[in-house]
Amino acid sequence: MNSQTQQTKWSQFLSLIVVFFFWGFVAANNDILIPVFKKWFVLSQVQSQLVAWAFYVAYFVGSVIFFIISLKSDILQKFGYKKTLAVGLCLSAVGAFLFVPAALAANFWFFLSALFIVGLGFSVQQIVANPLAIKMGSPETGAHRLTLAGGINSLGTTIGPILLGIILFGMGSKEDSQPKTDHLSKIEIVKSEYITHKNELSQNIIELQKDKQDDPAKVQEVITTVEKNISSLDSEIQSIDQNLSANDSQVDAYAKKLGEIKEKSTSIQYPVGFVKEHLKQVKMPFIGLGIAFILVAVFMLFSKIEDPAKEEEESIETGSAKFSILKYPQLYLGMLAIFIYVGVEVSIISNLPALLHTKEFGGVLEHNIAPFVSLYWGSLMIGRWSGSINVFNMSKTMNTVMKFVVPFIAFAIIIFANELSGKDVSSFYVYAFWILAFIIMSFIGGKMAGKTLMIFGIAGVIMMILGLVYPDKEIAKYFFISGGLFCSIMWPSIFDLAIAGLGKNTGKASSFLVMMILGGGIIPLIQGWICDFDKTSPEGVMGITWTHFSYIIPIICFAYLAFYGFLTPRILKKQGIVMGETTSGGH
Repeated sequence: MNSQTQQTKWSQFLSLIVVFFFWGFVAANNDILIPVFKKWFVLSQVQSQLVAWAFYVAYFVGSVIFFIISLKSDILQKFGYKKTLAVGLCLSAVGAFLFVPAALAANFWFFLSALFIVGLGFSVQQIVANPLAIKMGSPETGAHRLTLAGGINSLGTTIGPILLGIILFGMGSKEDSQPKTDHLSKIEIVKSEYITHKNELSQNIIELQKDKQDDPAKVQEVITTVEKNISSLDSEIQSIDQNLSANDSQVDAYAKKLGEIKEKSTSIQYPVGFVKEHLKQVKMPFIGLGIAFILVAVFMLFSKIEDPAKEEEESIETGSAKFSILKYPQLYLGMLAIFIYVGVEVSIISNLPALLHTKEFGGVLEHNIAPFVSLYWGSLMIGRWSGSINVFNMSKTMNTVMKFVVPFIAFAIIIFANELSGKDVSSFYVYAFWILAFIIMSFIGGKMAGKTLMIFGIAGVIMMILGLVYPDKEIAKYFFISGGLFCSIMWPSIFDLAIAGLGKNTGKASSFLVMMILGGGIIPLIQGWICDFDKTSPEGVMGITWTHFSYIIPIICFAYLAFYGFLTPRILKKQGIVMGETTSGGH
């Protein structure tokens, strides 16, 4: 191979990493769709998690189909990387365009079907794009290209929620999105929550009165129901005004009453036409995505990108009889690790809107959720950008300096993007302490995959426990959000450990690992199921709500990931395999 071929094909590679951006953009937007669908389709928390389930189970289904077909005829060898990737892009485009009729029908299951098809296309893209990125240049720099691709993926997860938030809710209001100030008394904070909910219901009445699509009798019936809730709120607000020196038990009684009124509000079945009006904007970003998928697919088909399939043809091991998962404990334990990793990464943020909506965490409404979603996924960007520093050839001193500087540059981008959207995110500044903790742990973990995974798994356990027990909920929520920081390096670490020593079976092993992205659809359902106990047992457990307690699930997940990071290097050592350094990437 000549020197030209050894160089990274940047013009080709830059077009490929657009695909990585799409993965992040759509995955993060699911977390905005969850509370929106939950509200307008009147879903339980576990039902709302079907959004994540539909998307991530598609990875599993797509990977299984791909693997079964490849048993008889290797798809990549038969059709090539470019054509296979183009098929995956077109499949995702079909799913994206289906958001248009789904929004017109205002049908939850139609939306899930569309999202499932988008995910099917992504499963094909995942299988193809990762090895293709590695092969677009020298093998020695392949991991570096995946690191850059992972950073672009994280950029998509960071700005995606902000853009979708603007499309669905318009530009934000700094006054509306700022946290409750410290000078307010407990009773004044509860009163402000009453007023916020009243304003939201009043706005719904204004819109219902303009409704020309639905049966007037049905519209009036809903208006009457909403007015009763507003009347109850007015009664409680007047009571609060007469009792501004209420003691803690009285404040709790007012808060409990507010919870009951909110529960009635969330069970209101709004007319179909009214729901359609509120969901019509959901289709807009997906129309744009569908067009983008098609354009990239066409570019791939007609570009001069060299397809590596022919070069691989002679080295492909024929048949699969010699390959058994049970021969490789690092692989089957790694499959469980990928399942749990993707599951915990998705579950933390998928259930965060429900947690922030609780009284103890400030009753944050749907239109103010986007900044928190952006911060969570931005945390993965912070971690991956930090890991990408090792790509560049610099002195040890400069490398150390940049490991402190780059994470805060990424953090500044998150702050700046949210400020541009009109949101007050001044309360995010305290998150700098978590970033500093992440940097310190990065130095402790070094560049060894097993040690790094163990350290960050333990850190994840500690953060989730602190989120459960820390008394100040304005701070506690950041312990949960910091799960994104400690998830950021886990994908490449698990992959490095799981495929170590597999040789020619690496491709087959990778397809099994991609199947395990299914965890992103299963674990959020389990946590959502626990959240729903709040409806039957409003007293909660251990002094906190069930929604809050549900974060015991991430504790269990992080504990296993730490265990895998501890055990696998020892398994590999017995096989005569010593792990080298790892880099950070993304999925």
